[in-house]
Amino acid sequence: MIIFLDTNILGKLSNPNDHPDAVQCKVWFERLLARWVYFVSSELCFYELKRSLILSVKQGNDAEGLNQANNLRQFIDVLIVDEEVANIAAEIWSTSRLQGNPTAANNSLDIDIIIAAHWQLLVNKFPGRYIVVSTTNLKHLRLFTEAEEWQNIN
Repeated sequence: MIIFLDTNILGKLSNPNDHPDAVQCKVWFERLLARWVYFVSSELCFYELKRSLILSVKQGNDAEGLNQANNLRQFIDVLIVDEEVANIAAEIWSTSRLQGNPTAANNSLDIDIIIAAHWQLLVNKFPGRYIVVSTTNLKHLRLFTEAEEWQNIN
């Protein structure tokens, strides 16, 4: 199994507080790591997460969340956005608009579409493997990927 972690899940995993949802998500992640599940995410998902954490630190808050986000990279392969990903994302983006299913404003970077492109490449690279996007944004990501909320992935 390959699990692609969306930004919102990375946020739960790097949350330094004892919020029950974050704690449960961390237990889920560690349990699947122990089963040798392969975790990936996009450099853009880490960007989305870290920009908020860096701003928070600059506003005088504790850096523990940022430190935990940086530590996550030990366990998650981070996929870059290269020409191949950008080309696939552009195709998905234009198709979504032609079908009347835009996932963001026309001038938005639309990271959901980038995630969908990464997912398609993973499906092509690992035929027959179950590849799922772990997210809380099922509405948009299910249009183009196999997507589930983290609690439903075992």
